[in-house]
Amino acid sequence: MIGRLRGKLLEADGTGVVVDVGGVGYAVSVPLSSLPSVIGVEVDFFIHTEVRSDAIQLFGFCTRDERDAFRKLTTVQGVGPATALAILSGLPLPELSATVQRGDVKRLCSIPRVGKKTAERICLELREKLAYAGETAAASQGFARNDALMNDAAAALENLGYKSAPVRSALERVRADLPDGPLEAWLRLALKILSP
Repeated sequence: MIGRLRGKLLEADGTGVVVDVGGVGYAVSVPLSSLPSVIGVEVDFFIHTEVRSDAIQLFGFCTRDERDAFRKLTTVQGVGPATALAILSGLPLPELSATVQRGDVKRLCSIPRVGKKTAERICLELREKLAYAGETAAASQGFARNDALMNDAAAALENLGYKSAPVRSALERVRADLPDGPLEAWLRLALKILSP
């Protein structure tokens, strides 16, 4: 059973990533929110291993809370791993928790693969279970995404030939002004600082 993977990002597309760990490329399905944008950076995922009679599939998440929410979602009748992944791609964890607390069936139904009955079951069965995860995840997910964004931006700038210390210093300044990115904006602003 694989619980965590840390390695070099080899490939990324709309459905997942391939992570090189010691020369072995692991295919990992991840929510859209966890997709790194720069090939070659080091990535670190909390893994859920799904074992079926015909396949072993890995699902990766930036935080433990996100992985726990994925596992809770798959306990609901009609929600398999692909649907749980679609839900976490469509709703960041804090928003998912708030949606379930409100019983917002319509919002859940706006996600591909989620019908009305499934949305109703999610709200009914997970109202208590997702409350805690959503509250604690708001901060941790923000930090995890922020750190991943920082690492992606640093790797891209260092690949352009800039030294690590000035890059980190510039990115800290950019992060203070624009905490949630996007990556392209961070790179543009950091380049202005590094190349006056």
